[in-house]
Amino acid sequence: MPDIPLAEEALRRVLAVADRTAELATELVTALRMRPNDAAIRTAAIPLGVDVLAFGHAEFEAVARHLELLDQLISAVPPGADGMRWRYLDEAVLFRCEAEVSTPFDEFTARVDISRVICLTSGYLAGCTEVLARDETGRPVRQLERSISRAQPAHLALAGADVLDVCKLETIDYGPDEQVLRWRQVHSANGSAVQDDGSVFFARTPGGGTRVTICAHQQFALPALWRAITPVLWPAVRRALVEDAYRKSFRITLRTIAAGGQGSAEPVAETAGATSSLWDAVSRTAEPLTLLAGSAPWKPTRPECTDSSGFRHFKPERQPL
Repeated sequence: MPDIPLAEEALRRVLAVADRTAELATELVTALRMRPNDAAIRTAAIPLGVDVLAFGHAEFEAVARHLELLDQLISAVPPGADGMRWRYLDEAVLFRCEAEVSTPFDEFTARVDISRVICLTSGYLAGCTEVLARDETGRPVRQLERSISRAQPAHLALAGADVLDVCKLETIDYGPDEQVLRWRQVHSANGSAVQDDGSVFFARTPGGGTRVTICAHQQFALPALWRAITPVLWPAVRRALVEDAYRKSFRITLRTIAAGGQGSAEPVAETAGATSSLWDAVSRTAEPLTLLAGSAPWKPTRPECTDSSGFRHFKPERQPL
């Protein structure tokens, strides 16, 4: 039987390297603000990339039925401390997150066009939309949209991950107390998306504000390096890494949508809310070993500060008398 303290120490070293590597990658991406080819993507004319006539009434009607089943599955999952619900369906992630904004529903929906809400998602670069049907007031109710976004999390781009390129069928419903955009993937030009279906809800709250809810079923292709690493990752480590990436990405998306509904034209920084590094994930993945060992000689802690030379300082632990 392997020595538990030695296993813990090995895990500590591996996770410490992974944590610092992710931090450095994130700092680099933040410093660069965008990859060199991002500027070209933003200014290029993006074609839809699919035959519009290939999708008729039946395909659009099926979008809501498909998402209804996913919504039932995720509703059965209890929310975490941060309110996010998520689980794996085979290799895809199914999740839901939400936020409440004090802005009244009518004001919020007047400022944020739900048919264009994909443009507000974290890492969005460019895209195009073709509206196929409108309601009596001229609002889109059926459309095809192609969106191109940065790889998520950002450091995957440094490992060779391509941009996320997805074309999807979208339906939009408008009610007096709720608006909803639903989408289902129909094509990915570069093969970056295996699965990308979901919805965004704007709903009037009893308190007079607006609730924003995002639900999605996603699986994106990994770069070759991560495809090689994934099979040997301890499931708890892999789960923590994925959860951390989703939490950061969709926290930014929720804040961006909320800011738009509150009338702010300022973009939310890609690093907003990213002060919790993978040290939190390290702590969570170390807990099973701690319980198994009875008393562990090491437990990951957050550094007290980082000085100007890049050294991280930790609060000394009290030694037993």
